[in-house]
Amino acid sequence: MATLWQRLTGRAEVEKRELVIPTRSSSTVSTYSALSLTSVYRCVQIIATPIAKALPLETFRYAGGLELKIENPVLVNNPSLMESRKDFIFSTVTSLALEGNAFWFKTYDNRGQVVNLTLIPASSVGVRLDGPTGQSGNKVYDYLGKTYSTTDFEHLRLFTLAGNLRGIGPVQAAEQDISAALDLRNYATGWFQNAGVPTGVLKTNKMLNKEQAEEITANWNAKQATRQVAVLSEGFDYQATQLTPKDALLTEYQSQITQNIARLFGVPARLLLTGVDGTSDTYTNLSDEQQIFWRHTLMSYTDAIEDALSKCLPRGTRVAFNYEGLFKADQKGRYEAYAIATANQAWMTPDEVRAKENL
Repeated sequence: MATLWQRLTGRAEVEKRELVIPTRSSSTVSTYSALSLTSVYRCVQIIATPIAKALPLETFRYAGGLELKIENPVLVNNPSLMESRKDFIFSTVTSLALEGNAFWFKTYDNRGQVVNLTLIPASSVGVRLDGPTGQSGNKVYDYLGKTYSTTDFEHLRLFTLAGNLRGIGPVQAAEQDISAALDLRNYATGWFQNAGVPTGVLKTNKMLNKEQAEEITANWNAKQATRQVAVLSEGFDYQATQLTPKDALLTEYQSQITQNIARLFGVPARLLLTGVDGTSDTYTNLSDEQQIFWRHTLMSYTDAIEDALSKCLPRGTRVAFNYEGLFKADQKGRYEAYAIATANQAWMTPDEVRAKENL
């Protein structure tokens, strides 16, 4: 069976000078065990925070062949009566990131309009088809011993796969990688306590029997425990075990795993305080990286939330996140663009510019 190092790197052989990690049983991966990894926790927070805290929601309605922006309905401003909109969106994003699914239980008023959404733990909801063989029929949800229809639940999926009723999240898609990261973290944590590596070796040219060796070892440990001066005689020599902090903490392997998890969640590695070899930090690179992160990572979450929330509103109404705040240029770039837009009142007025700058 391959060692953990071989599992991480794909190398069948390791040079003798490298630290070889012994074979270990794989850790069980769950939502909470994955979240105990600092890189996973940070990735989820980096994804959820801007969506919940920085992106406003806007509502549009089709009328007369045109799509008009309207005032947000109460459900958009306050989807849940139990928590704020920001907390509700944040929890929804974390559920998508860690479980690949999010389930909203819908409450209706006497007019048939959705008035409240309750986020249900994804692990407690079962999804199936109600056909006689389970291969056809309508999608239904089993929760706390009861069966509900799509009228009662809004099901958000992060990554959809044909034939799968549930979505697939990063943790489920790369369970072995998360397990390897947990194994390495646990191994590094217990290295000094459980690895069985001595602090040093006492050497002598004399032949010692078992009793003599144990007596010398006990005397040495007693002296060292009280930090007393050690006196060596009769050909004894002490050699400390050379283990650098870099080797003891497995920093290179930890950095590699952090980069793998950042890649898995679609988060720029430098946001996890680690970098990728061969890359340079220039303003253009950082700006392009942020644009890629917003478009290819955040939008996979916001699209799911927009579609689900729009389904809870009357037909012909849709909800969308406003990304303008995230895509906003620097101050100099904005002012230059405003100068062009307001020149001879081309297409913006000074009042509109001031409104965009919250003045």
